[in-house]
Amino acid sequence: MYKKGIDVSKWQGEIDWERVKAAGVEFAMLRAGYGQGKADAQFERNASECARLDIPFGVYWFSYAYTPDMARREARYCVEAAAKFDLGYPVAFDFEYDSVDYAEEQGVTVTKELASSLARAFCSEVEALGRYPMVYANPNYLAAYFDADIPREYDIWLAKWPRDPDIAVEPAQSGGMWQYSSGGSVPGIAGRVDLNAAYKDYPALIAAREGAEDAGGAEDADGFEREARRAREWVMEQGISDGTRPEAFVTRQELWVMLYRLEGYK
Repeated sequence: MYKKGIDVSKWQGEIDWERVKAAGVEFAMLRAGYGQGKADAQFERNASECARLDIPFGVYWFSYAYTPDMARREARYCVEAAAKFDLGYPVAFDFEYDSVDYAEEQGVTVTKELASSLARAFCSEVEALGRYPMVYANPNYLAAYFDADIPREYDIWLAKWPRDPDIAVEPAQSGGMWQYSSGGSVPGIAGRVDLNAAYKDYPALIAAREGAEDAGGAEDADGFEREARRAREWVMEQGISDGTRPEAFVTRQELWVMLYRLEGYK
């Protein structure tokens, strides 16, 4: 089973959400903003209309981060922008070609290690703020810019646009959501719009997670997991560890090396 959805931003202009809902759209991913705190001009209206019409929605933030601290700030901006709304779908990290180009304009080469650290920084901050994280990526970025652990750690919103998509079958690289077209047509929206399919029951997953946290069940485990991810980012940033084998046992020799590095003798 899957749900049919769209993702939109200011580029779709003022949307007639009543017509969108009547056309069978079951969820939406809304751009909350981009870069360092820049709000999408249509986000407030889009989110308010979705809430009014009971269209479940999530949000995404187009990233221009080139340091983990910048990515964490973007996560905070995104969560803050959506703070007054009940989100039934994830908060997604959107890192694309323009993101890489911008970093290069600032003199920063985006490696797989850097891009992966940005995704982890954004997503771990989203989790720490009580929201459900996700990474938007096309197949090229999954191979070239994100390490193999990213799809294991976070849901993937896959951008892949085949000529004749069979949305009844989730692609292997997808991790919950598939953007299967960039040229869709939906009543109530002028021009083209991205079309999506969701393969997880995100409203139920998010409600269950929030309910467990409210009740205290699994709160300690979730809190430890979030802290462990942030700690992993920190040791990688400090050059203490490469962050691999997060659940493997540490030998005494490895511990000595990490302590040695922690003291600054790298």
